Amino acid sequence: MLNSLGYQQNKNPIAQSFFVDETSGIYVTKINLYFKNTFPATAELQLPVMLHLRPMRNGVPSDVEVVPGSTVYVAHNAVQTSTDGSTATAFTFNEPIFLDGLRDYAIVVYAETPEYEIFISEIDDQIIGSASARVSLNPNLGSLFYSQNGATFSANQKQDLKFDIVRAVFDTTTTLPVVKLKNASVPRELLNSNPIRTYEADSDVRVYHTNHGLQVGDTVSITGSNSVGGFTANQINGDHSITRIDASGFEFKIADTADSDEVGGGSLVQSTKNIPYSIVWPFISNLKPNGTDLYASFKGTNGKSLAGIETPYTVDADFTGVSLNKNNFALEHPYVIAADSIADAEIAVGASTAEMEIKMSTALNTVSPVIDLQRCSITLIDNVIDNQDSAATNGFNIPLNFISETNANRSSGPAKHITTVTTLAETAVGLKVILAANRPKPAGIELYYRTCDEGTDIRAVDFVKQTTSSNNPPDANKQTFREYEYLIGGQAGNVPAFTKFQLKIVMTSTNSAQVPSIKDLRVIALSV
Repeated sequence: MLNSLGYQQNKNPIAQSFFVDETSGIYVTKINLYFKNTFPATAELQLPVMLHLRPMRNGVPSDVEVVPGSTVYVAHNAVQTSTDGSTATAFTFNEPIFLDGLRDYAIVVYAETPEYEIFISEIDDQIIGSASARVSLNPNLGSLFYSQNGATFSANQKQDLKFDIVRAVFDTTTTLPVVKLKNASVPRELLNSNPIRTYEADSDVRVYHTNHGLQVGDTVSITGSNSVGGFTANQINGDHSITRIDASGFEFKIADTADSDEVGGGSLVQSTKNIPYSIVWPFISNLKPNGTDLYASFKGTNGKSLAGIETPYTVDADFTGVSLNKNNFALEHPYVIAADSIADAEIAVGASTAEMEIKMSTALNTVSPVIDLQRCSITLIDNVIDNQDSAATNGFNIPLNFISETNANRSSGPAKHITTVTTLAETAVGLKVILAANRPKPAGIELYYRTCDEGTDIRAVDFVKQTTSSNNPPDANKQTFREYEYLIGGQAGNVPAFTKFQLKIVMTSTNSAQVPSIKDLRVIALSV
């Protein structure tokens, strides 16, 4: 009998140990127990029976560990009884429970009421239904354990619980695309406060929205804006066709002109967005027992680089294999997960713009790979890079507000590294800059510098562009790094004498999936 002193007091469970003799493990779908009776009880005592699985530790059921997902309750009126132990009560798990192979586990069962009797066997006891046969040996499964507190168990070597373990049987004859995952809807993005800018006597409206992923010609939907620059809230909010873009945001036109230069909109402005990316990290929580495997593949929708010539919103014809739970760098061009409204307009109503297919296989009918659908996500990484010009030139993008990289304090290129100001102990007339870089064919690296003497504020000095003397070819292999050398001031050192300098490295590309990588920056100051 399972006795209990109540939920708030110590419970008196029993436990039956067993051994999983399958090397790769098994998936348990249910456990059958056999009850003699439940006793007619008052309503308040008609409480359920609980079962769970625990690993065995040092020969006894663990006092702290429960196999995840293995807790099952059976209501009082669902407990099946018999006088001869022939009727089973099924404890069915919500999902198959994986148990490691060649390992001991325990079935732990208890109730919050003493109203249940359960069938066990004991050495030398008479077998039910037989006039003379007796229990002569223990099965090789394990032992029965009793506990006074639910944590400390004592074994009875002569007794065993009557139970059945039902395992799953898997198909070993085929590999099927059993799981397809699709992107969720892309929500509107709440923008930073006052993201709207207007220009006096101009119909253009600029929206500051970094990494928006939108393209010229896309329809963007704005909500939550106040009136700005003479444009009413109703004129700004709503759907608009994008006319210009860069990494900082986009522009659209209103059939009117603003009466002032103004920045505003308030703190509640939301905008349609896409999610651009060129690196995929699929996080798929999974289990692969020995003898099983998972095969993942991905199909995306083409995006467009800021300075690229790609055709956006075309869906891949086929799935491409990807690795789970790691970065996948092999994308040759940018991709995008589009807002529902844009996908509907550009592809088809209800179209998905990112899909993943996962195939499963097993060589054993005892095990299968498992995917946790509650822990599936994807991390998408984008390179914010451009190749800018101030005028319409092939292979360049005209930003919303072009500022040359030579400008002392500001520039519009989004991908750059600016060093700290270095102060020299002695006067120099030149610099030798050496760096290692991987440069794909669409990408470029530009070096800018500025120098000054001790009495000058370097922040007011414009940058100067410096060409490299290294004639390196591009590299498709991302692991190939070549040395680039820049000799500022030439061999003679013709830079006006300086004691302070600062460098700026600008990275460009017409393909945001193929960008330069730089390491090992070294600078040598050249004296007279």
